[in-house]
Amino acid sequence: MSYDLSDIESVLVRENDLLLMGFNGGEDYVPLRVLARTEVPYLYDAVAEGQLSAALAASGSANGISGNTYQPALQLGSSFISGKPTDVFDLTRYPSYVYQSFFGIAPAALRVFLQQPFKTDQRSLPIIGYTPAYAQSGYFDGLLSPLYRPSRKTQTWVMPGMSFALGYENVEPEAVYPLLFFYLNALNVAVVDAATAYAMISQPGLAKIFTVGGLQPISYNVESHYGVSGLKLDMTLGEVQTAIPPIDKNSGPQGLVTRQQ
Repeated sequence: MSYDLSDIESVLVRENDLLLMGFNGGEDYVPLRVLARTEVPYLYDAVAEGQLSAALAASGSANGISGNTYQPALQLGSSFISGKPTDVFDLTRYPSYVYQSFFGIAPAALRVFLQQPFKTDQRSLPIIGYTPAYAQSGYFDGLLSPLYRPSRKTQTWVMPGMSFALGYENVEPEAVYPLLFFYLNALNVAVVDAATAYAMISQPGLAKIFTVGGLQPISYNVESHYGVSGLKLDMTLGEVQTAIPPIDKNSGPQGLVTRQQ
């Protein structure tokens, strides 16, 4: 067994990178700096971990399109971690962490569907969408992203209060055991000061820009997680200074802004 990370190596975020993380369809941005990071591989067996109670049954499709065996999206829990969490990617208690995540898939023909946040479909066409009767769009499979050669196309950002869930479709004539290999770029981040934030939104190329949660409206409350108001890309310096108050480094969770009284 060997790993091939060549497809994602060049897109991994690094120390001291500036990030504009967009929420709510790109309406609200959080300006962050990467303080430190570590790369974490994680092999997830959906049946062994307890996310699925059994293998995904053989497909009974007669046309290869409808009638495949379909498992609606579930959060990735584990029966083998203390407390048997229903979501091993929950960062609610760790507000200064974010994960840049990629994943490989086995078996090769297994289709994997993403919801982020949980119960909000992502990567679907407006007209079609994916349903158990017609799950033909919006999926990744092991052909696109082999188990130990994850594709950059699977990039998914995990933020405090915004984890994800995965659904599966089996198009094969035999039962399958979903196996996922996650490669996590775990980042310790902090909100930047107002001057840096204004430079990030006004100077093209200074910050890396990512949209979290895709195109669907998700109503992510930026202030409750980061202590600042979400930025708009056309804000003036004065508006940015109002959105990002002075940072009090002596109180509040690491990486968050604390509004001084």
